[in-house]
Amino acid sequence: MKRPVFLTVWLVLMSIGAVFSVYSYTVGSYAITQTFPDFPSWAITVYAGLSIIDVIAVAMLWMWKKMGFYLVVGFAVLAAVLNIMIMGGAGIVSTVIGFVGVGILYWAMKPVWGQFK
Repeated sequence: MKRPVFLTVWLVLMSIGAVFSVYSYTVGSYAITQTFPDFPSWAITVYAGLSIIDVIAVAMLWMWKKMGFYLVVGFAVLAAVLNIMIMGGAGIVSTVIGFVGVGILYWAMKPVWGQFK
């Protein structure tokens, strides 16, 4: 199966972002709590778990699995709820960026959607 170049580039960017998120919420959690002292500690654990799911979802997309897309969508929705719940109005910006990313992924996958299983 031939993967379109843009989809490949987007998956590379998503892979880098997902791995960085896992790193940030696990190894770099101290920096988060220092920068945002009111950030709840339970949220770091939840974000770390969601980030691991995101890595799995992107890996599934590399393997031509539709379920990877559905996991990315679910991740974006849960992250949006958490962002708004924790950060209030400031969380709206990151929520919009997350949904734009999902939209770009959908647009990149649409021409080859039939190749995903």
